Amino acid sequence: MFIGICQTDIIQCDKERNILVAEDYIARCSAKGARLVLFPEMSFTGYEKEPEVIAEDYHGGMLLDRVSSYARKYKTHVGFGFAGEKNGSYFNRYEIVSPEGKIICEYNKIHPFSYDGEDMFYTSGDCISFCEIDGITICPLICYDLRFPELFQSASKSADLILVPANWGGARNEQWKLLIRARAVENQCYVAGINRVGVTDDNFYVGNSAIIEPKGTVSEALGDTEDFAVACIDKTLVKEFREEFPVKKDRRPDLYYKLGI
Repeated sequence: MFIGICQTDIIQCDKERNILVAEDYIARCSAKGARLVLFPEMSFTGYEKEPEVIAEDYHGGMLLDRVSSYARKYKTHVGFGFAGEKNGSYFNRYEIVSPEGKIICEYNKIHPFSYDGEDMFYTSGDCISFCEIDGITICPLICYDLRFPELFQSASKSADLILVPANWGGARNEQWKLLIRARAVENQCYVAGINRVGVTDDNFYVGNSAIIEPKGTVSEALGDTEDFAVACIDKTLVKEFREEFPVKKDRRPDLYYKLGI
């Protein structure tokens, strides 16, 4: 299965401009055979500390309507992030919609970025979610979740591909590149890191989005400008590597629990 990662320069809070740019990327990825097209965290607004300014209804709004229409038009799945509001609380969400325009996977960021105060504005999620596309099991996580390997160990029990859409600051760029490869190696699965580029009032972003194979090989990597890439996700590589080098059978989760890990 081919997937596309779209590294966009998000204009802060300008939903209309950003969603129009997204259609072009979806069209280009679809033309190259992508069955799933992926955008960064907070795809069409950028990360925002005033979620009420950008929030959509938790169960759907303008952005979902537009993305769903593009998914139907270009006959592909699309993954995108947004701020969702539910009963007065805000969630950093990521959803995947089908070529029929239906939500098939939804996830609320489990680890808000407390270093920057995200936990003061966004409610933490409490579960992970999966979907299957063309036989590939997929799990979306978000940005700061990348620093928590336990979450990836749980996800990779089922997932062939773990997504990490992000607004990852350029000051920690080398950590981003290291961690997406480490998570692929540790979990013997594909990891797709989809980061943004551009500058906001208080941060800068340099992209370096990439698709990493189960052995840590970089399948596709982008630079520090707007761009996209399409790569093949091969489930047999996951299966074969796990059989060849069965690391997970040596894990001792009961002991880790006793040790307070």
